[in-house]
Amino acid sequence: ELVSGPKGGKGKAGDGFDVSKSGDTRVGLVGFPSVGKSTLLTKLTGTESLAAGYEFTTLTAIPGNLRYKGAKLQILDLPGIIEGAKDGKGRGRQVISTARTCNVILLVLDAS
Repeated sequence: ELVSGPKGGKGKAGDGFDVSKSGDTRVGLVGFPSVGKSTLLTKLTGTESLAAGYEFTTLTAIPGNLRYKGAKLQILDLPGIIEGAKDGKGRGRQVISTARTCNVILLVLDAS
């Protein structure tokens, strides 16, 4: 169900992705599965975001907060984007919708 999306193309609106905005700006971590988004969130904010050796460890938006030079940044660890996300694959529509609420999108890539 995760890779093909909910049956009928529609799930509950915002299911697991409703995160209240907080702080001065919102940063979304976007990238393919298993590129280090959860690890980056944990290192930057100290928020526990499960990282494992398999794809789709993160299934919902995980928020963390970082203070930098007096500014409070809310950082969202979003599930991995896969080909066909705009069509709902891999919860793509939910991820894209949540990413659109961010002031900054940080694309996370695996350079190895």
